[in-house]
Amino acid sequence: MMAKKWIKIVVPTALLILGLATIVYPKITGEPLTPVYKYHELKEYPVWEIPIVYIFSYASRAWGPLLFAFMLGGFFSTFISKEKMMAYFSSKSKRNYFIAAGLAPVFTVCSCAMIPIFAGIMMAGAGIGPAITFLLMAPAANIMAIIFTSEIISWKLALARIVFSFIGAIIIGMIVAKTSWGKKIEEKYMEMAGKRGAKIQEMRIEDKFWETMHVAGDLARRVVPYLALGLVFVSFIEAYMPREIVAKWLTGVHGVILGGAIGVPTYTPTLVEVFFTKALINLGMSPSAALAFLIGAPMASIPSMLGVSRVVGWKVVLTYAALAIVVAIISGLIYLGLGVGL
Repeated sequence: MMAKKWIKIVVPTALLILGLATIVYPKITGEPLTPVYKYHELKEYPVWEIPIVYIFSYASRAWGPLLFAFMLGGFFSTFISKEKMMAYFSSKSKRNYFIAAGLAPVFTVCSCAMIPIFAGIMMAGAGIGPAITFLLMAPAANIMAIIFTSEIISWKLALARIVFSFIGAIIIGMIVAKTSWGKKIEEKYMEMAGKRGAKIQEMRIEDKFWETMHVAGDLARRVVPYLALGLVFVSFIEAYMPREIVAKWLTGVHGVILGGAIGVPTYTPTLVEVFFTKALINLGMSPSAALAFLIGAPMASIPSMLGVSRVVGWKVVLTYAALAIVVAIISGLIYLGLGVGL
């Protein structure tokens, strides 16, 4: 009986730590914890093989961060009380939006890995507004993304990225919280959190730990199939999108508008978007269009939208995605108007 108790505690904790190790280890050593599959030009593969190669490559890089995210979502949902969430992530206090935007950059994960974390805090009783702010801010301006942007592109673009992402994520969260569909989703999860909270309080500590596994598994079943569907779509975009032609048009006002919009189909994992943007800059992309892309792409990619739709529905997703594109474009236009450059 004692052994079973410890197994229930150790297994979910070990999975959480393993997932975290796959994120931290490369930052320290410069090498991935496990082998990463790298493909050649996708268009060189047969059509039927393109999505398989792309998803396999993605899985080899993202399995650890996704494991961490699903388990963390489970821990959030199980161990953070509704009262705590109401105190720090309620939609009713403007302060909470700044707290959410300030905490999010610590999570160096892509928009897809943020989905289970977002779902976990919603299930714990968070307000829809701060939760959306948290969901958008982490992939758009996490610490490593800002450092990479500064080192690989320029510190000016990195500074603009974090400032505009911070302001934009807060504004988007506040607007979503005011919509009738946003309020409806919030009420749904508040009610769920209340019922789950009463049930969880009666559990023994080892059962609470084991409950995190059930939550993580449920989140994975709901999110992963839609994430995979989004990756299939993006694999063909990457394979056949004429990047040289796109880069040619990514200058001036129309370049900023296009830069904010192309982030939707051109999903890239966190940090990869920096290298992709640098390549487009080398092909002629303007700094203002680059900024619009760096904000719009992490906030509103198709795979992440498909995953989030399983948590809060399409009305909320389309609302924040449309606003994210607008924020990205406005940010790029302001940067263009200031004439800052790289």
